[in-house]
Amino acid sequence: MISVILTTLIVLIIPGYFMFESQRQYQASVALDQENIQRGADIFAANCSTCHGVQGQGNAIQPSNNKPSGAPPLRGYVTQLGPDGKPQQVPWTKSRNEDYIRKTISAGRPPLGGNPPPGQVVMPTWSDRFGGPLDDLSIDYLVDFLESQQWNLVKQSAELPTAFAKATPAAPVAGPQTVPAGAAGPAGSGIVTVDTGAAPYKPGSASAGRQVFETKGCTGCHTIAGISTGTVGPNLTHIATTPYDHFPNTAAFMKQWIHNPPAAKPGTVMPNLGLTDQELNDVVTFLQTLK
Repeated sequence: MISVILTTLIVLIIPGYFMFESQRQYQASVALDQENIQRGADIFAANCSTCHGVQGQGNAIQPSNNKPSGAPPLRGYVTQLGPDGKPQQVPWTKSRNEDYIRKTISAGRPPLGGNPPPGQVVMPTWSDRFGGPLDDLSIDYLVDFLESQQWNLVKQSAELPTAFAKATPAAPVAGPQTVPAGAAGPAGSGIVTVDTGAAPYKPGSASAGRQVFETKGCTGCHTIAGISTGTVGPNLTHIATTPYDHFPNTAAFMKQWIHNPPAAKPGTVMPNLGLTDQELNDVVTFLQTLK
């Protein structure tokens, strides 16, 4: 009789054990994933936030030199060409796959265009495989964090240096916006629209425009003789008389372009700087003096 009772209990207990064990294993897996994401947030705060911003907003003011970094945002939405060849906006995480993120962090990114000096990079190498400070596991944590987009965890990371308070605040992450429609740019330019929604150009102050250029991150990417030596974007020293590549250099187009570069040319590395209408007019007026 006792053996029958024991056998019955075993028959009842074993399915229950596996049912609860499966749930326990799932919860443990979720907890481990979250722990890895938090580790990634800590690594991001300590190594990446000075350029990309504490909240991944991009173009942060660097505490070391008080200058904008020019680094791209790692959150929000990205404009890119869709399967139909038309521009569309997709979440950052959908436009950058895991392999792309890992390789970019590991090996860094070289300057775009021109003939940069040997070894010069826009983003440094972080993997110890390429001479950087992070091992493979640390980079895995970073990838997990970036894919999670849990930016609230960065604030909960280890205390940041006081200088980090100078980092530009994170702008609200809005939902997808309608990509402006309009006439495409010249053949070979990659410009899908010459109308990004900016107001018509009105002449402004060239001196104020130079100040916009020097304080809004432009110097980190562009060269202007006597002003800056950036290598990421085109040399603008004579932009008023010598158009870059196939890009128009009219004041009207310059304003539309600077207003929202990703809308004009999906995939461009030049970010939307969020300039006011007056700042746009002023900086274009300044660029028009560069002959």
